[in-house]
Amino acid sequence: MKDETEMSAEPQRYRHAQAEAPAVQWLEGELALPQAFVLESGAALNDAKLAWTCVGPADAPVVVVLGGISAHRRPVAIDGSGWWESQCGTGKALDTNRHRLVGIDWLGGCDDSTGPKSSASEHFPAISTADQARALLLLLNRLGVRRVHLVVGASYGGNVAQHLAALLGERLRHLVLLSAAHKAAQFGLALRHVQRAILDLGSNSTEALALTRSLAVLGYRTAEGVERRFGAESPVDAHADGVLGWIDHHGRKFVRRFDAAAYRCLGLSLDAHGIDPAAVRVPTTLFAVREDLTVPLSLLREYQARAGAACELVEISSDYGHDAFLKEEAIVGTLFERCLYV
Repeated sequence: MKDETEMSAEPQRYRHAQAEAPAVQWLEGELALPQAFVLESGAALNDAKLAWTCVGPADAPVVVVLGGISAHRRPVAIDGSGWWESQCGTGKALDTNRHRLVGIDWLGGCDDSTGPKSSASEHFPAISTADQARALLLLLNRLGVRRVHLVVGASYGGNVAQHLAALLGERLRHLVLLSAAHKAAQFGLALRHVQRAILDLGSNSTEALALTRSLAVLGYRTAEGVERRFGAESPVDAHADGVLGWIDHHGRKFVRRFDAAAYRCLGLSLDAHGIDPAAVRVPTTLFAVREDLTVPLSLLREYQARAGAACELVEISSDYGHDAFLKEEAIVGTLFERCLYV
């Protein structure tokens, strides 16, 4: 039997990157969750683990960094393979010389936290955004984090961040939500329904998963953005170096890491997300993209109106749509710096 404070593996200390200040620590480990970890649905995960990383000086303010369903525990990595290298690292907006960045692999995902691939059960249970937040809170407690300077959540990570902020309460200084609302948008629900139908028709094959991801990527962008990027290409070019080659590339790249069961699990978690904004009594900054199809501006305005604490809404226009939090690097970096130091 394992209690909630037991670690299934001791943190591993990596060598310091040459460019990092000597005080920066690169740590990672796996937290053994309580036996059993009871989910919001009433089901339980047995022998479950939450994989994590923590990068930065040991005594620096803590920043929790959470991304979309395809993100993982390394927003920044020694070898440059982090999913958010544009914002995280030495000299970046989320500076690892000045802050301690904490990230996780999603429960129910395809990485090192417990998910469909690692589970002995044939039918992996539903994982809610609240379940992810409760597991993350256990991690923060185990790491000895008494106060969190900033929680940054983008897309699915923003949904989890809302629940984490509600759990942390006064332990959290500020919350930043990027393209994430208090409930699923109708367009997003419909899009993910079609994606799962593709997986059903394709018997969860890698080809079906690649097509599913290609459809998702189209939903994350805008028609104007795609036109500006590829509109000058001829129909012949479109199949290779143009829009069709681009969208096929995203699908092929995705299946090298993800599997259909994990994609279903996290997609359904997105669909089921819900929280009363009044329950989040933490100063909050919302980032909204007017052209975002999957998280429309109207939902962010509704969140602001119902928020349980001071809540600022920052609106931008971007041809990148939902992907703007990744692509509009200067705007997002400036937003982070303002939230960190003001």
